[in-house]
Order: sequence, then C-alpha cells, then structure tokens
Amino acid sequence: MTSDSVEVFNKSVNLIDYSMTELRRVAHNMMPESLLRFGLNESLRDFCETLTTDQLKVKYISLNAEDRFDSAKEIVAYRTIQELITNALKHAHASQLLIQLSREETLVTITVEDNGRGFDPTSLKTSKGAGWTNIYSRIDYLKGKIELDSKPGSGTSVTLEFYV
Repeated sequence: MTSDSVEVFNKSVNLIDYSMTELRRVAHNMMPESLLRFGLNESLRDFCETLTTDQLKVKYISLNAEDRFDSAKEIVAYRTIQELITNALKHAHASQLLIQLSREETLVTITVEDNGRGFDPTSLKTSKGAGWTNIYSRIDYLKGKIELDSKPGSGTSVTLEFYV
C-alpha cells in the first residue's frame, strides 16, 4: 500500500471504531442491558443512579417490585418513565425527582414526581410535541391508566397503573 492508502485506511478504521462506539451508546440508551438481564426494577435503580448529580437529586423507591413480568411490558414501562424524566428535566427544569415502582399482586404502580415549574395539563390538548402523545399511547398499550397532577409553579406528579 502507498502511504496515502495507509492514511485513508487508518482514517477509515478510526471512523468505524467511532461509529461502533456511538452505536453501542445509542443501543444502550434504547435498550439497556440491565433491562434485558435484570428487569425493570434494577434498570430503574441503575438509571436513577446515573442521573444523580450535584444539580439533580434523583430518589428511587421500590416496593415489592423484585419479580419480573412480561418483557414487552417492562420495556414499555421503562420507555414511559424515561419520557417522563426527560420532560421533567427538559421542560420543567426540575432539580429533584422521585421515581417509585411498586407492585401489589398483579397491579404495577409507577409514580414520577418532580419539583419543576409545573404546567397546566389542559395545555396538552393543543401541544404539538410527541412526548405526551407517546406516554398516553404507551399506557394505552398497557391497558393502564394515568393520573396527572400539575399546575404552574408547583411541580408535576404522574402516576401510572397497569396489570401484569
């Protein structure tokens, strides 16, 4: 190979390495290994630990939620919680989050609360964003229900319930 060919080859290999690293990062964010291996409870615990910083305090509480359930439902629940957390950070500028996962027999209850700026829930009817539409469609998929409590200046509390 010529020196120019070697340089192009090395740049190509570096680009492939970078692309693989990015692909792994994206795949992890989409489907964390812990969710597949250990279930919703451990994945949420890990996720909350990684979110906690000096500027953001995240508290995770698990009540009787050690047992796994249908992986499709675990994935949908995980995605919904991610979306709620994203909303709290991006739109509400929350500095504290409380995520609670509890299970009583076949009823799973998830609560996500933040100390952010809150909002008027009726504004969701005219919202152009996909976030809440995704949340509602995921809960509909789970045949569950959602309770939203928020008002401007007082944070937001979202409770999800579904059966497994």
